[in-house]
Amino acid sequence: MFDITFIQSKIESLREFLGPGAVGLRGRIVLGGYSEEFVALIGTWGRADYERHWREAATRLVAGADRTAFFTSAFETRWTMWRQGDRIVVQEHFLSTSGFPEPFDPDDLYTYIRDLPADPAERRVSEWMIDIDAVRDFLRRRAGECW
Repeated sequence: MFDITFIQSKIESLREFLGPGAVGLRGRIVLGGYSEEFVALIGTWGRADYERHWREAATRLVAGADRTAFFTSAFETRWTMWRQGDRIVVQEHFLSTSGFPEPFDPDDLYTYIRDLPADPAERRVSEWMIDIDAVRDFLRRRAGECW
C-alpha cells in the first residue's frame, strides 16, 4: 500500500512552531504497514500544488523514472523514492541543495535527488520498501478525483 493525502481540509496555524502567519494542512503518508502524519506548509504551495506534485511524482515512477520525490513541505521535506525493478526504496529527507548548481530551480525538483548508495550500510537513514504496483494503485485511486 502506498498513499499520500491530506487528512483535513481546514488550514491550521503553525504560529507556535514557525512564527506569525505560518499555516499548514495535516496529511498522511502510508508506506506498506507504516504511516506517518505530516504538516504541509501552505504559502509557497497550496493544497492543489501539493496534490498535483504527488500525482506527477507517482507518474514518473510508473513511467520508468529511476527516482522521484514526494514533497510534504514545499522545497524542504520530501519522501525520496528510487526504483529498482519493481521494488521502490523510500527514505525521508530534508532538501539540501549544497553541492548543486545555483540558483535553486523549483521547476526542476528531480535534479536534486542524489543517487541511492549501492551498499545499504552506507544509507544511515530509515528506509522502507514498496512495490511499483502500490504506486500504480495510488494513481488509479486518485484518477478522476477532485482533490
